[in-house]
Amino acid sequence: MRNVIETQNAQSAHNTFSHLKEVLKSDVFAAAFIEGMPGFGTFQEYLNTVENSWRAHYARQWFEWCSTMGYPDFSAEVALEISRLRVGGNEKGRAVLSADPQAGPLLDQEVSSLINALRASGDLLSLQERALIWLCLALGPNPMQIAHLREEDVKIINDDDRPAFFHLSVPRMKKREAEMRSSFRTRALTWEIGSILIDLMEENAKRRSDAKIPDRLGHIFPLFPRDSIRASALGTPLEELALHHSSPDIGKMLSEAIDRLAVPSRTAGERLRVTCRRLRYTFATRLVREGVTKREVADLLDHTDLQNVQVYFDIKSDIVQKLDKAIAMAVAPIAQAFMGQIVLDDGYAVRSGDPDAKIAVVDEINGAIKEVGTCGEFSFCRLSAPVACYTCAKFQPWVEAPHHLLLDDLLKERERKREAGLDGRMVTLMDNTILAIADVIQRIDARQGVQTP
Repeated sequence: MRNVIETQNAQSAHNTFSHLKEVLKSDVFAAAFIEGMPGFGTFQEYLNTVENSWRAHYARQWFEWCSTMGYPDFSAEVALEISRLRVGGNEKGRAVLSADPQAGPLLDQEVSSLINALRASGDLLSLQERALIWLCLALGPNPMQIAHLREEDVKIINDDDRPAFFHLSVPRMKKREAEMRSSFRTRALTWEIGSILIDLMEENAKRRSDAKIPDRLGHIFPLFPRDSIRASALGTPLEELALHHSSPDIGKMLSEAIDRLAVPSRTAGERLRVTCRRLRYTFATRLVREGVTKREVADLLDHTDLQNVQVYFDIKSDIVQKLDKAIAMAVAPIAQAFMGQIVLDDGYAVRSGDPDAKIAVVDEINGAIKEVGTCGEFSFCRLSAPVACYTCAKFQPWVEAPHHLLLDDLLKERERKREAGLDGRMVTLMDNTILAIADVIQRIDARQGVQTP
C-alpha cells in the first residue's frame, strides 16, 4: 500500500485498500495465492459465479507487484497464470439503465425545471452555488474535479477588449497520477456561465482582501474557495489544498443548493433530489441523444475505457417521448418553464398602450390575429415572437387571451416531426415552450377557479 499511496492519487489508493482488504478475507483467494496452482480451480470458478468477482483485479495487481519485487511465496508462475485470467468489470449503470427516479438521469422536463429555477433564483443561492450548479449541468464533472478548480483555469478570450469566449481547463482526476493537477481537459463554456464565473472571481477577490492567508498560499486562488483555511492541511503535503473545498463539501453544497430551489420531481409531491453523479449521468445521456460517438463521450467524461460509457448507449435515448396536451398539462407544474408575470390585460402591463409591445398569434381556423400578451422588454429583442416569448421573464401574458391556439399549433407540429422520424433534437426543440404555455394556461385556470381537464 505504501507504493500505491506514493504513486497514485488519494481516490485510487482508497479504492485499492478497501477492495484488497475485502478480497483477501476470502478462502478462495487464500487457496489461489497461498497454496499456488492447486487452488486455481476454485479461483476460476469464483470468477464465473460470484457477483463481485471484479474485485479480483485488485488482488491480482497486488500479487503481480509482490512477485515482481521478488518477495518470498509470490511465485512468478502463479503471477503469470493470474495475468491470463479474465476478470470482469463491476456492474455499471444500474441507475442509468433502470432510469431510477431518485438516482438515474434527470428527465428533460426536470432539467428544464432546474434551469428555469436556477435562472430565477435571485438571492436564494450564493454566487458560488449558482456557478457550481451551472458547471455540473454543462460539463458533467465529478465533485473532485470541481473541488480542485482554480481561477487560473478560467480562460477568457477577448475580442476588442471585451470577453468573447470562455474556456475552462478541467483537472483530469480519473487517472492514476500522484499529482492532482498534473493534466487538464479544455472545455468551452457558454457566455452565460462564463459571465457567472467572472462575477464569482470578483467576489472571491473581495473575500481574499479581508482574509488572513499565509504568504506561502498567497498565489493559490481556488475557484470555489473555503470560508476558512483548513488548518489540518498546513505544514503537510496537502497544504496547497488548504483553501480548497473537499469533494464531499462540493457534493453537499450542490445537493443543498438544489434542494433550496424546491424544484418538483417526476414523483408527485416530492422535490427534485440531485447529486453530482445524477447530473453526470444526465450530461452523458443527453450527449448520446445528440449523436456523439462513444469515444467523444468517453473524452468528455474523462474516461479512458470505452466500456465505461457503453451503458449510456444501451438505454433507448433515441426514442422521443410522446407529448400531447394532456401530458403537457400534467408535466407543466414540474417543468415550471414560464418565468414571466401574468396580468389581467394590456392595461396592467409594463408597456401598457404601446402597440409595438403587443404579442399576437394567428388563429388559423378563423384566419384572425389574436393578441395574447405584452412584451416588457424596452430594448430591441432578437427572439422570435410569439414562440420564444413564453420562456422569457419579460413576457406578460394576459388572462383573457387564447393561449391554447399556440399550444395546439406547437403540439401538432411536434407530432408531425415525431411521426416523420426526424432527429430527436428537432422534435423536442420547442418542448420547453410547450410546457411554458401549458404552465400559463394552468395558472390562469387556477386564478379563475377553473379545473384544468
